[in-house]
Amino acid sequence: MSTSFYTISRFQNRSNGLQELLCISGPTVRFDPAMCLSFLPANACQLPFLIARGYFEKIGIEDGVDKIDDVFRLFCMTQQILRKRFLLLFLACFLGINLLGTSATDSEERKLSDLLDQLRKEVGAPGAVLGVSSPDGRCVVVASGMADRETGRSMTPETPYYIGSATKTYTAVTILRLVEKGRLSLDDTLDHFLPAFPDGAKIQVRHLLAQTSGLKDFYAYFYYRPNRDEMIEFVTKRWSQDELIQLSGRFGRWFEPGTDWDYSSTNYFLLGVLIERAGGLSLSEAYRTYIYEPLGIKHTWLPKHEKERGQLPTGYMGHFEGWKHSEMFGELAATTVLDRSTAELSAGGLAAPAEENIRFLRAVIDKELLSTDSFKAMTQFRSTPALGFSDSKPAPGDSDGYGLGLVQMKRSGFTLLGHGGMYNGHTAGMWHVSECGKTISVYFNRAFVNQNDVIDRILPAICE
Repeated sequence: MSTSFYTISRFQNRSNGLQELLCISGPTVRFDPAMCLSFLPANACQLPFLIARGYFEKIGIEDGVDKIDDVFRLFCMTQQILRKRFLLLFLACFLGINLLGTSATDSEERKLSDLLDQLRKEVGAPGAVLGVSSPDGRCVVVASGMADRETGRSMTPETPYYIGSATKTYTAVTILRLVEKGRLSLDDTLDHFLPAFPDGAKIQVRHLLAQTSGLKDFYAYFYYRPNRDEMIEFVTKRWSQDELIQLSGRFGRWFEPGTDWDYSSTNYFLLGVLIERAGGLSLSEAYRTYIYEPLGIKHTWLPKHEKERGQLPTGYMGHFEGWKHSEMFGELAATTVLDRSTAELSAGGLAAPAEENIRFLRAVIDKELLSTDSFKAMTQFRSTPALGFSDSKPAPGDSDGYGLGLVQMKRSGFTLLGHGGMYNGHTAGMWHVSECGKTISVYFNRAFVNQNDVIDRILPAICE
């Protein structure tokens, strides 16, 4: 927050704010506009009057003392009137932009709050968060509804939440940072790190990042077990890394590496293994070293694998036609029974507050974390089928593409870069809008929210 905003806030929020501002004295390190109004220190202004008053008191001329008091009161009133007028002029002339900016910020916040309230109710989510960052770096985050409807805990702008598969962008950036440091190459094959992996000599790091390895998604093996109790057991089991590596190669491939495209979280689990083996750090430590620390991020973390950094929302789910076990949640129920899952890791396990999620994506887009060459590689997009959960047909001109852990979506005349995600009972996404330079992070604590349609509603509101 700028010093001028801070000063205005103090002036507006204290009943005697003007007097406080005018009586500040002593050295100051930061510029404070109110300091410019104190032409002379208060004691220096009063000194001549105090000397004269003391003289008349000493020689016993009470009439002189009274006149000095009258003159001093008149002086103070005149000085205060002049200072008030000067203060108003100063604020109008020099702080007008900031005052208008504050009003604009409040107006934008109200507009976003109203939009989010409406969207949350339409998708049937107990709670939601929406953050929007402008090209000048100003970030507005609003929240709506409940983080936990059973306890009545409110969702707040600071609430951290599961970002689901948006984790993949963090993983891709970490891999590319290791490539820049010479710890591995995009052309390295999987057998270099996992010698026993089936056909590992055919699968390059590049294939894993771009979703072109052909490896089948072992997470589907968990969630699509025919028996519900078995599904819950598989989802919530604390699998070892070696067990998950074995599952990654157990189900084979849909196609030969590099010949086609298919979205599979198996790819990004394996990239997490490569991060640890090539970088010599745990996954959590690698994210911290290559992303959080350079950006000053402090409240993003890998739940269930490191110290908690905030209270997460409860996830909710209703019946969804694409997954038969969703029947267990009825119209809408908490997904607490599945929240013990620990296997998402580098494929979808991170949690973050909206502001930090936005800060990360802006840093990727602005090439603060990656070299120009790495970002160029990341943004070589391959056309894909429609991504995300959406019942609506794409409009003419709409299209999706996948790069290296980064999605490009063209929606309603806008080009977006980012990634969406879902975790048990949670839907999230982070997107940078090229046309207006704004970056958004959106979250609902309900599974299978039609994020594409939500984005179509948000874009005109923030880029008008």
